[in-house]
Amino acid sequence: MKVEEARRIARKWLLEASEGKDPKEVDKTNILLKDFYDLYLKHYAEIKKKRLSIDQDKGLMRLHIAPTFGKICIKDITRAMITKHHQSMYKTPHCANRMLSLLSKMMNLAEKWEYIPQYSNPCRHIDKYKEEVREVYLNMSQIEKIGLAIKELENKESPYMLAAIKMLLFTGRRTNEILTLRWEYLDFETSKMHLPDTKTGAKTFYLSSTTKQLLDSLPNKEGYVFKSVVKGKRITVVRHVWKKICKIADIKNIRVHDLRHTYASLAIHQGFSLPIISKILGHADTRTTERYAHLHDDPVNQAVDRIDQQLDNLFKVG
Repeated sequence: MKVEEARRIARKWLLEASEGKDPKEVDKTNILLKDFYDLYLKHYAEIKKKRLSIDQDKGLMRLHIAPTFGKICIKDITRAMITKHHQSMYKTPHCANRMLSLLSKMMNLAEKWEYIPQYSNPCRHIDKYKEEVREVYLNMSQIEKIGLAIKELENKESPYMLAAIKMLLFTGRRTNEILTLRWEYLDFETSKMHLPDTKTGAKTFYLSSTTKQLLDSLPNKEGYVFKSVVKGKRITVVRHVWKKICKIADIKNIRVHDLRHTYASLAIHQGFSLPIISKILGHADTRTTERYAHLHDDPVNQAVDRIDQQLDNLFKVG
């Protein structure tokens, strides 16, 4: 920088200071979205949100927000721009809605922190896509095929990886709850699994004899239960191995999370009530469990068919 340029800037700062302005204060009106996102992480997400949610936010920002809006001043982002981007993601409605939710939260905070005028959030009045709730469950035959497929992979895949997938099916727990499990969370004497940080807060769950045998079969009983090949690290994803299992079992369109749904469906077919199943799954609100209510119809319908068959047989005998 030349001397004259430096003097010009210095005079400008002196003038601002004489008017009561701090020359070091960031110009809020011209902050780029990517820079505001750093503020969002530091002053909101890392204080208010769980680590898994923060990781999801980072993924949404990196893949779906920063490429389009990252280098635009937040005050210049319009509803039309966001609507166009949201509509471009119509093939992945769930992801599109999560992107919109994150962007809207950031804009709300921008209003609160006075980076943009009050009531100027451009995400307002943009309708989210309707998301269809998946109701996919493995039947008994498919569960048997999954078991055989896992057995076939025993000498090809990590025992920790296969044990984690079994644990997901045997407990109905969320994937992250199992993959972050540590040995100190387990109490074999009382058959309890203490999870300090689940989606609905700290929870304690019962360990069945099968799950205890499964855990006891693992060689190392320190640190994370389901260990990565990297020393001291844990398994973070099981999708790739799950896909191999489904390919061997010739089962299509089943996600890892559907193992949780399968566990719920088995519990309902055993005759357990929705409040009991809500406790088993760790739902904070029983209304979340009501998505499985229609499964109660299956045993009822089977009972009607059996009675009908008995009556039909009696009439034929008569």
